[in-house]
This record gives sequence, C-alpha cells and structure tokens, in this order.
Amino acid sequence: MTKLKIMKSKIVVSTLLAGFLIFFQSCSKDEFTPPRDISLPNKIETVLNGNDQNLIDWLNKVRGSVGKRGPGSKTIWSRKNDYGLGLYISANHVYNLNTWRAKRAEYFDPASENLGIFESSQIPGSSGDTALGNVLVADFPLIHFDISSEATNTTLRMNEDFYLGIIDNQRVQQPIFPQYPNLVQTNTPLEMYDPFNRSKADQTWNDPVGGESSILVGYPQDIVDYPNGAVAFGIILSDEEAEKILIELQHAGDAEGDMPYQSNVEFFIAAQGIAGMSGGGVFNDDGQLLGIMLRASDAENAPKIIRAVKISYIKLKLFEFYKDLPQTDKNKLQPFIGDNP
Repeated sequence: MTKLKIMKSKIVVSTLLAGFLIFFQSCSKDEFTPPRDISLPNKIETVLNGNDQNLIDWLNKVRGSVGKRGPGSKTIWSRKNDYGLGLYISANHVYNLNTWRAKRAEYFDPASENLGIFESSQIPGSSGDTALGNVLVADFPLIHFDISSEATNTTLRMNEDFYLGIIDNQRVQQPIFPQYPNLVQTNTPLEMYDPFNRSKADQTWNDPVGGESSILVGYPQDIVDYPNGAVAFGIILSDEEAEKILIELQHAGDAEGDMPYQSNVEFFIAAQGIAGMSGGGVFNDDGQLLGIMLRASDAENAPKIIRAVKISYIKLKLFEFYKDLPQTDKNKLQPFIGDNP
C-alpha cells in the first residue's frame, strides 16, 4: 500500500499496547521480528470510553491538534507565533499536487493572498466534544517546498510530501453552497481543544526514539466505522529495524519495499493505518509531535508499518526556505511561524 490506502479487513478493537509492548521490549536487536498481526486503529470514542485513564489522558493531550483536510488529515504543530494561530502540517498528496501553482517551493502571503477554504476543513471544538459536527474552520496554505518535476500524488517521496498551513478562528456551519473565508484573521489566537497546552509548550516537538511507544491520530475516509477519527498505538522502530522491515516488505511484494528508507527524513512505526490518516500526527507520551503519517504497508503478508516524516526534517526545510527569502518576505512570514515552533 502507498499513501495510507484503504484497508480491506474489518475493524477489530485492539488490546492496545499491552501484549504488543511486552513483545517488543522482550526482543533484542538480533531477535527482532517484523510484526504482522497488528490490529486496525481504534475509534477515538472507544479509547475515551474505556477504563484506562492513562490512555485517555494521553489521547486527550493530543487529539485536539489533529483535524480533517479534504480526503486526509492535518496536524497543528504549534501556536507559538505572534498571533497564536495554528501552524499546521499536512501531506501534499492530501492537498493534491494539481492544486499547487508550481512544483517549485512557494510561500503564500496570508496578509494579501487569500487561498483559504472552509470546505472539508475541521478540527475538534475547543470544548473537546468527540464529534466534529458540521462546523468548518478556515484553512490557509502557507508554504510548500520543492517537489520533483516527475512526482505524482502516488509517487511523492517522503522528503517532499508535506506542506505548512495556517488555521485561524473563522468558522461556519456547513453551507449548502461553498463559502470562503476572509484573509487570515490575526486579532484573536486560535481557540482549540488543548487541555495540556501541548501546542504552546517550550518543546512542542521532538525526535523519535527507537523502542518508545507512540500515539497516532487521524481521520479515516471510512466515516461509517470511524465517524469521529481513529487512534492507533505503536512502537517506533530503530533505523536498523526499519532497514530490516524494508527487506521484508520487498519479499512480501509490498510497494513500500521499493521506496528506500531515509533515516534523516523519516521513521517507521509498527502500527496499522487506513486511508485518510495521511497528515495525521505521531506523538510521544509527553504529547510532543514526532512526525506526520504519510505512507503505510498494505500487502496481506507484509509487516504492518506506517512511515512518518520527522518534524526535525520539516523544521530544517522550513528554516532553509526562510533563510533564502528576501527580507521583505521574511518580515511577512516570521510572525506566522515564530522563532521556535
């Protein structure tokens, strides 16, 4: 599978981390066995209505940062900017490459260029209600980075399949006919469900660490089984384990085996994803954003893994891009991204 395509099996409510953690923590590097029996993600409400308060708190710490964007998901990285707006990340294949004006890197000035939409853009309400309802939130593209000329929505590499956007407080009820927001509104910080203030923390992100547990949140296209989003729990794989998984994927005939692993760009999570979770966030147990889900395996006998681009790599690309801008554009962009998102 590529691009978190549709899974064919029915949902099975997983036993969450219990046996999975025990298995991985008991295996040495030499004994590592690629996982194949990982359950599909849970409904968000299944975890919230469960009895494990630690998992409930963990999910509540991060779920308000993940929303819907078209056929996929998007994740608020930070509100640490001059306006307190939501700086979010999603996947280029979710936005659709054909929608960009060019494949070279572009910056869209939110103060003067209005490319905002309401349609298909949602985030959880600030009250924390599980259901998104029919409230749409304004969504503005901010930057996309260089994309290779031959790339398509299905062949994008991990190092080019992401972009940045802005979310402000403009909201509408789902209209009969499409409506469009005004220019980005900077007078009021974004109101969002963030009970632990993860989007304003001193460190909103971190690097993935092999062997650590992670929580993954996204909005599948299957709104029948997942009306309010999905949550998965997985183990972050080391670079060595990821390289071994790649060989297993090749042997299983999975398309992910044909895409080389880039340790400076991405990381693997032993977990199963489904269509629509692309752009959704991968977080550690402190609620720090580690990366954005982009691709996953789907061959029947292949190890179940999700590929995520590292926030550290996205930040590197952001500041390389910023450094090369003319000073007038730097002055316009800096208030939206902050000094250390």
